[in-house]
Formats: sequence, structure tokens, C-alpha cells
Amino acid sequence: MQSEIKTITYPDGRIQRYQAVRWSGWQQLDFLWPEAMVSLSEDEDWSQAEEAALRKTLESFERIYRKFLIPGCPWIFGHNVLFCLPEDMRERGAMGAKQVSRYGLMADPLTVAAAVLRHGVKVTEEGPTFSDPEAEALYRELEERQCLRVVHGKLPVTSVIPVRGDVGVLSKVEQGAAMKVNASFFIMDPFDCATVYDQVGTAFGLCVRDGDVIQPPLYGREALLVRRDGSVSVELPNLRDLEMEINENRYSIGDNVILYTRPDRKKTPADDRMKVVIIGCQVVTVKESGSVPIPASGFVVSLKEHVRIRPGDQVIYHGMEDVQFGIQVGNSILREGVKTDKFQSPFYNIRKLERTPFPPSLYPMNFAEDRAARIALGADENGAPMLVWAEGAPKVGYVEGRHSCGASLAEMAEICREAGMHHAVNLDGGGSAQVLLSDHRFLQISDRREDGMEAERPVPLGLVVRL
Repeated sequence: MQSEIKTITYPDGRIQRYQAVRWSGWQQLDFLWPEAMVSLSEDEDWSQAEEAALRKTLESFERIYRKFLIPGCPWIFGHNVLFCLPEDMRERGAMGAKQVSRYGLMADPLTVAAAVLRHGVKVTEEGPTFSDPEAEALYRELEERQCLRVVHGKLPVTSVIPVRGDVGVLSKVEQGAAMKVNASFFIMDPFDCATVYDQVGTAFGLCVRDGDVIQPPLYGREALLVRRDGSVSVELPNLRDLEMEINENRYSIGDNVILYTRPDRKKTPADDRMKVVIIGCQVVTVKESGSVPIPASGFVVSLKEHVRIRPGDQVIYHGMEDVQFGIQVGNSILREGVKTDKFQSPFYNIRKLERTPFPPSLYPMNFAEDRAARIALGADENGAPMLVWAEGAPKVGYVEGRHSCGASLAEMAEICREAGMHHAVNLDGGGSAQVLLSDHRFLQISDRREDGMEAERPVPLGLVVRL
């Protein structure tokens, strides 16, 4: 493992620090799911510690909403109800699939809870009101157990935002790993939680390891692909090119199923075809007929024949068996040594309700000017793996010339080329960006608390190098 840190000084006095890391081979790189870490004290049992870890995750996301998301644009937010579901409440709700008329058959207790709250609770500055006794009982229990938080914006609407429990901080998992780094974009804001199926902490975008598709491609973004023959390229993978297998039955888009995704549509047609809602590699909802909303973190397939598919069934994707490693997150940075100079995939600007170049929806960016912490993964001209972390400006107490100013995507492309990259794609940056070498950070996270201390954010997916 080789690492070097350099500092760029710009003519106007701004500085930018970045770290470039190299290691010997792609076979050492793997995906890492940093689930919430549970530490037991002498007077705690496992369930108590697990619930405390859930609350800590919930508090982390509440802080992001309260300190950054809503203050930055309060007029586009309503009253946001963030909640998590303790294990005993999940077990109570996991007695089999539940039919919710407007959404179909659902098995995940967190999804069912989101449906109940979404249609039974309204929140204002004065507090909640209820139109359904089940929703009131659920809300009150979550509130009493400190598993529910409300953060207010300016709009007179209520947004119910379920928070997954299987997220965590990279510094607490796989201690001693040669390198750990955050990876994919994930569902985080109310606009990402477009349906009851979407949950804060759900990672999305293609992930492939040794030919196995761990997550399917989404949103027409570029991906870094490493073939089994060692060749590296930046390509545009398409879900339509993959074959899906559910319960040993194969489905090909355009052949025996119809595909529906965002942002093209918000919901499917209300016809007699069977609808299957898929997020990642799992069926989350089945509806025999009618319309279903399309999740932001997944997609819907429509089948002419009504077959036996149930919520919780696994989805296997075929068609990338020749890929040793693949990841799809943000825009490309470099392709064949040439700097990318614009966004490559379309999306929507939620502030203007118009089509703009690139997701995520809440953060439309200027490719050449908007600066933040950045992470890029790629390869040098010989195909050897590389990673670059451009340190971001601290969100609290920035001092020009003392702290890094953050890099625009255009500046990041130049930094990566100077570091020796030939191919590179942007990973999740901003307040989540960090690189740990043997559990040590050599640069600083841009998200800071009021006292200036770093605030590590929970993430659902990272990358790990094991030597």
C-alpha cells in the first residue's frame, strides 16, 4: 500500500490537500457493509445495545437534516418525521406478508410502518394529528422509545422518512484493514424517499464482484469496470442488458417483462399486469394488478403472467460474469486519460422542477465551480488500482489558506490526472468522504461539529482493501 499527500496552492491563496493511494491488485478490493456497531456495557443486554445503536444512527441523520439540509433550502421542505424500528417491533410486524391495498403485498416491517405512518399522521409545528388509531399507536411508541424525530421545514406537508438500521461508520468496522473508503450514493433526503419502499441508508448503483451483481445499475450513470482479463474501462451499464432470475425463472426486459424506472415515471400504469417492486437484489412488493409507485432506490417490472413471486424473494442478475470488479456512483472523472468536462447523465433539479444534468436531485451542481470533498476510484495507464481523496472545506470554521477549499469535479479531474490516473469515476463525496489506512485518517472529514471536531457520518456501503 502506497500513500502520498500533496498540497496545491492556488494564486488567490486557497489551498487544496489530496491523498493518492495505490495498492497491488484489484483482487484485494471488496465491498464493505458497515452495519451499526453494538458495544455492550455491563448493565446492557444485546437488545438494549442494539436499540441504542439504532437511535445513534437516527440521531446522525437527524443532525444532517437539522444542520445542513433544511437550513440550506427550508422552503422546499415540509415537516419531516424520521424514524427507525427496534428489533422487537420488527419482529412483531414480521408475521408474514401484509396486503396494503394501494401498495401491494409487503413483508418488510419498516416498509409497512412507513405506509401506516404516511397515511395516518400529519405533523405541524404544534405537533402530530392522527386519522388512524394504528398510526397513532405506532407513532406514540416510537416517540416514547426515542426512535422518532421531527425536523421542521417551511412547507405545510408531512414527509415520513424510515431510517434503516444496517448502516454504520467505517472507522468501527473491520479494524486493521489496509484501506477503507466510503463508496456509493444512498437514499438520504425526503425527495429520495419518493415512495414507502425507499429508506434512508439504502445504497444504489451497480456493484459487481467476481461476476456476481451485488446491486444492479440504475439511473444511466457511468461505471468503472475491471474485466477478468485485467482491462479497465469507464462504461455506461444498462439494466436492460441484464437478465433477472427469480425463483429459478428467467426474465428479460423487453421480452417477458416491462421495466419502469425513475425519473421517467413516478408510477406504473393501472393495468391488469402483475407488478414486482425490486430494490437491489430483493423483491420488496408484489401487486397483482393496478398501479404501484416506482421507488427512487429501485425499479418495477411488470409481468403479463401472474406467477408465484413473494416479497423477500431474491433476484439474481446475469450478464456481467466477465467483470472482476465494477462500481457505478457518480460522473466519470477520466476516460482513457482524457478529463471529463461535463455531466453525462440526466436528472431533475428539485428546486426548479426542470431537467438538469445529474443527480442527486437536491444537489444540482456546477461541474466547473461547485467545490466539495471528493473521492475518485480508478486505474493508472497499466490498469493498476488507484484512489484519490480531495479534502473538503470544513462545514464549520473554514479559514482560507489554512483549510482545503474542496474541489469541483473539473478540478478533481485535473488532480486525478496529475496523480497518475488514466481512468476514474467519482464516488460519494461531501460530508461522507473519507479514507482510512489501517484505521487512520491522514486528511480530515469536511463535516464538523460546533467544537470543530470531525463528525463521521454513517454509510451503508464502503470499499475495503485486504492485503
